[in-house]
Amino acid sequence: MDATVVLLFVILSAGFALVAILLFKRKPGRVEESAEIAYAEGLNLLLANDKNEALRKLREAVSKDSQNVDAYLKIGDILREQGRAQRAINVHKYLTVRAGLTAKQRQSVLQSLARDYQVAHEHENALRVLDKVLSLERHASWAQEMKVEIHENQEEWALAFKAYKELPQRNGELKNKKLASYKVQEGKQLLGGGLEKDAQLCFREAMKIDPHGAAAYICLADSYKRENRSSEALKILKDFARRVPSYAFLVFERIEDLMYDSGIYGEIEAFYLDLIKREPNSLRVQLALAETYDKKGEREKAINMCLEILDQKPQHLAARKHLVRLYHLVGKDKEALRIALELIDESAETSSRADGEPAALAQNSAPD
Repeated sequence: MDATVVLLFVILSAGFALVAILLFKRKPGRVEESAEIAYAEGLNLLLANDKNEALRKLREAVSKDSQNVDAYLKIGDILREQGRAQRAINVHKYLTVRAGLTAKQRQSVLQSLARDYQVAHEHENALRVLDKVLSLERHASWAQEMKVEIHENQEEWALAFKAYKELPQRNGELKNKKLASYKVQEGKQLLGGGLEKDAQLCFREAMKIDPHGAAAYICLADSYKRENRSSEALKILKDFARRVPSYAFLVFERIEDLMYDSGIYGEIEAFYLDLIKREPNSLRVQLALAETYDKKGEREKAINMCLEILDQKPQHLAARKHLVRLYHLVGKDKEALRIALELIDESAETSSRADGEPAALAQNSAPD
């Protein structure tokens, strides 16, 4: 009897042990499966832009599988986007010391951490992270671009210039325009500190980088004018106008003011005629010449120049407005009235269309 009880006890114990072993073997699989489901649900919720629920599911995923680096990464990103940058920093900093990260995972973690610091306005920390990335992967253009972005936001123009210059080669002309703009901004910053000569160096450097950028020429000319170097300022602006006649209109007013102040306003006509030879189809230059004739009291020349503009572009608004006034001044009121009425009708038609009323209906309902 005792032997039978012992045997039964042994059999039952073995059975319980077997069941326990089987359950133990199956449990990790179920946990892993549950973690994967929670992670997948979190990703779907992210795609649906339900970040609160996504955060809950991703937290559930890492509680069941602490090895899911991507889930931790996304948790930190969501926290940052929700305005909890410091908590995001803690999550991503924790990942940086995790062993076994792949090179791609490490770069993703550092990218998120740099963005955390940027959002938290800890720019020095962000730059340190980016420099670390670039030391590991010299061609990580996103890191270099983020450095540029940080320096721009901080208005650190000299550093933005340096960081942008180190970016991988891209469209040369566009890159030069950007680099020149940084030099112009740096020069303006130096002007704010009273460093006129240093600013001039920046403007001249910008002109060398991008010979077609108006801002550098204008800033340098304005600087020379402040130093009573009007002739040099005028030369700078004329050089730009002749180099880039299609954008010469940007410096017309300054050139006229400098010529007037220098007592050589009579030379402005020759300047505009020279530009027209270089850029025959530039209506802006022709209009500026018409205005010059008008200021000198040469009304017929001004009228003829406006008519030349209208031969090329019949609906040129500024030329037509000038003609209304010019015709009136020379006693051609009938012509002035005709053009004025055309402008009024066109303005009414444009206004009707803007209000959604058909032009024909507006015309028919107008009083005689």
